[in-house]
Amino acid sequence: MLEFVKTEPDADPILVSCFFAATPATVFQAWTDPKIIMKWFGPRPNTLVSAEVDLRVGGQYRFVKSRDDEKSTGFEGEYVVIETNERLVFTWAQFASYADGHEEITPHSNVEIDFVATEGGTDLRLSHAALHTDSARKDFAGGWERAFGNLVPLLRSEIAS
Repeated sequence: MLEFVKTEPDADPILVSCFFAATPATVFQAWTDPKIIMKWFGPRPNTLVSAEVDLRVGGQYRFVKSRDDEKSTGFEGEYVVIETNERLVFTWAQFASYADGHEEITPHSNVEIDFVATEGGTDLRLSHAALHTDSARKDFAGGWERAFGNLVPLLRSEIAS
């Protein structure tokens, strides 16, 4: 059962929402600070190999989820809209970089996130659109579900500490 994904897993766009008992500034930081991203992004907490963020319009981000002698895999894109503590819009692609220098990249899709201040916290609304296959949409619906499942307890513990 999906708690955070609000659309059918193969829908386009994938819609995800969650309430966080944290300020929009805290939630926004969790999406833009590489040290915090490393703690929650991925199938399980603390599983990314690296996270790089150049937080400016036109800036790039790159999250490496696995690396060995043959290849690195992960996600990358470009920031299109940055409204601090309110909205992020960025492109999204999966990549595989091989030791011989060649790279494979999926077509870019689009992620839009709104951080809405509410009484007692933040309603986060994410839309991930233009994924090119039913399989990719199902995979990303599950991925967002797991990532949000990691972020909820992290923000709860960050606020408590």
